[in-house]
Amino acid sequence: MNLLQVRTQFVKESGRYDLVVDTVDYVDKGANYYINSGMKMLGKLALINAEKAKLYYSLARGEYSITFQHHCRVVNEIWVNNSEERYQLEKITLNELKGLYTELATSTDNGAPAYYALAELRALETTDQESLGTFINKTWIETDKKYDYRGVIIVPPADEAYVVEVNGLFKNVDLSADADENFWTIEENELLIRAAQYKLECHSRGTENAKNWLSAIKEDVMEMNKDVVEEESYGINQIEG
Repeated sequence: MNLLQVRTQFVKESGRYDLVVDTVDYVDKGANYYINSGMKMLGKLALINAEKAKLYYSLARGEYSITFQHHCRVVNEIWVNNSEERYQLEKITLNELKGLYTELATSTDNGAPAYYALAELRALETTDQESLGTFINKTWIETDKKYDYRGVIIVPPADEAYVVEVNGLFKNVDLSADADENFWTIEENELLIRAAQYKLECHSRGTENAKNWLSAIKEDVMEMNKDVVEEESYGINQIEG
């Protein structure tokens, strides 16, 4: 199914024909909101690969940070590669990174990246941030309202060009065009419609109905998660040690 087909079925099952312009073309007049809201909820409940994704960015010599959007929920791993090899970076806290790299960025030796820390991009006052010197960090100036960005600091600063691979969990992009499709509309459209029904009941203050919808949704998601666990554990018969 695509978004139009999901929206049509959702309106028919809910009886909320006020959420579309008419029953000929089923043009959206509010239904998409509940569908997308339900999709986001499913993404948080399910362990499926549809929420996993990768990003690739270039890191030039001397650089030590990247920023990105794409509705990132969780950063799981950071890998880098050059023309000869690929390897995973070790995660450390931002405080640990600051403790390790105390000198000015211009005084810090470049090297093969070894560690990464999640950046804290938001700042409320940065007038004097670099008045005495620039240290290894990544923060937006206070006038930047880039609330949908995530950032990663990579150390030491790169000694040559690298490609950075970000592995994590990312929200699905909202469905907007009638022909839009994704994992949920194609593989689990019935579940998506039920999730939209649940969100509709929540906004309509239908407490008992909402509880019933949520219970049914969680049962289906539990079965999906069992498949994920089965796939990830298949063939594993011993613990590393």
